[in-house]
Amino acid sequence: MSKKELFDYIRGNMFVSCQGTCAKGNPFYTPERLLLMAKAAYRGGCIGFRANTPEIISLIKRVYPDVPMIGIWKQYTFGNDVYITPSMREVDRIAEIGCEIIALDGTHRKNADGEYAWEIIPKVKAKYPNIAIMADIGTIEDAKYSYEAGADIIATTMSGYTENTADKTDTCDFQLIKDIRSMYPDIFIIAEGRIWTREDAQAAMDCGADSIVVGSAVTDPQCITQRFVKHLNAHK
Repeated sequence: MSKKELFDYIRGNMFVSCQGTCAKGNPFYTPERLLLMAKAAYRGGCIGFRANTPEIISLIKRVYPDVPMIGIWKQYTFGNDVYITPSMREVDRIAEIGCEIIALDGTHRKNADGEYAWEIIPKVKAKYPNIAIMADIGTIEDAKYSYEAGADIIATTMSGYTENTADKTDTCDFQLIKDIRSMYPDIFIIAEGRIWTREDAQAAMDCGADSIVVGSAVTDPQCITQRFVKHLNAHK
């Protein structure tokens, strides 16, 4: 489908992030169990998935070839904080699988090659004009650079997970969504990160998001349990 058809299809709907990586040693982080998460989420009504690594993306795509996929490939480099699809090597590998959307770091931080993370966006757009490029950003400054670089989608994924946003609360960054929508009325916005409840999901839409991605609140029993325990311990 075209980008317009894709955006029309996913607008107002929900992706589920099938990664299962809230904590090191998570027992759900196996390909077979991540596929089961995807199957359960799809039966529950989600219209697409976000998945990490060629192996997991391919596994889910074989079962759901026509369901929109936000593909990423996390690659960690010692001493560098840019890890979400950080180079063309990762982009090329997941593009060939058939991802409708490729998400990459869109922050104003330098990657392992010494370039700002968002500088990869024009390169990806030039090579893969039919794939929607999603910039995972943390601040309105990140959004500005990613928008001007040509991102098709701006996502709030990195808010709360970068050094300059570490003070964010344990809920979705609703103000960032509002700020992006105010600055760029026509950009497609995906709210992602710390969406824990139905009320959070609705609030994100009310603030201007076009779609949402929910991860741990759906797929990670270990993380969900930790949140309950933390709350109870804090109120003893």
